[in-house]
Amino acid sequence: MATSQSGSPGHSTILCAGLNAHSQLQEDTTDDIHKLRPIELPSDRREGVDVLFSGWSNTVLQSGNRIWSQGFQKLDATITANENGIYTHSAFGDHNGLLGLMSPSGDVTLVAPGPESGTSTLQPTSTDSSPQISHIALTGTDRIAITFRQAPNGRLCHVAEFENLEKFLSWYRDPSDAESYPDKHHMLPGRPKQLLGNMLSFLLLMEGGEVYSWGDARYQSLGRAVVGEGATAAGKPGVVEALGGLKIVKVATGGWLSAAVSEDHALYLWGAASEPGCEGSIKCLQEAGAGEVALVGLPAEAHSEPLDVVDRTADFTPLAPIVTASSV
Repeated sequence: MATSQSGSPGHSTILCAGLNAHSQLQEDTTDDIHKLRPIELPSDRREGVDVLFSGWSNTVLQSGNRIWSQGFQKLDATITANENGIYTHSAFGDHNGLLGLMSPSGDVTLVAPGPESGTSTLQPTSTDSSPQISHIALTGTDRIAITFRQAPNGRLCHVAEFENLEKFLSWYRDPSDAESYPDKHHMLPGRPKQLLGNMLSFLLLMEGGEVYSWGDARYQSLGRAVVGEGATAAGKPGVVEALGGLKIVKVATGGWLSAAVSEDHALYLWGAASEPGCEGSIKCLQEAGAGEVALVGLPAEAHSEPLDVVDRTADFTPLAPIVTASSV
């Protein structure tokens, strides 16, 4: 159980379910978790806990300036705050685990594996010539997308894509190198709030609540139409119109599944009802068509108040959701 960062009189709980072969969800067992249950947290790390990264073999959590990993990847490190005392970092990784972090000031830090499966360490990679970026995301095919840092009154979001992490790092360390220029460049109205990657596509949430998706459109993973009149091609950022009229405050994505949490704490899902090649299935998505999203309700315990969703991560390997729910 974790105290909510907002300091509300209620409480927040990180719930988990799914594959647990590496004890990434519950450290005292390797049995899969078939029903949502709370993650056990260290007694000294229960204040303002957040899920920083959720992969198929590990879960990375943050509390203040401490980050640690449960599962296959071993990590226990401290991070620095910005000038306002904020520790909020964004994370990116793949099937091997967490690969890097980006600080509130835009500095990128890579995760270096420890010797012989030992504890990983954090290694800064920014240089004096590194461009000012605000968000970074990685897909399962190693494709990278970033957003450039805007001026305080900026209202145009610039998104750049790179073929792989190596090419991005070459550009980030030396943006004058013509061989490492971005492969694609997109411009969108507004200010970015979140940028995430799943198996083969990207998800971008703007501060105004709009959600954009682009990439591979298979298994309805973009949550929108990509052909027909007025449709935006799969390879370009397009609005998830089924969420239109809703103020989305948080998004999550993994595998072929995406989720969004609205301002009134409602949870919406879209994407594959089941992972290709797996038997598991999400009932609420079985009949959803292209461009449709499903509203999901979380069952509360008997004799308790209904749960509101305040955060969610999604990973489809197979289903391994982590939900932060509140009861106030």
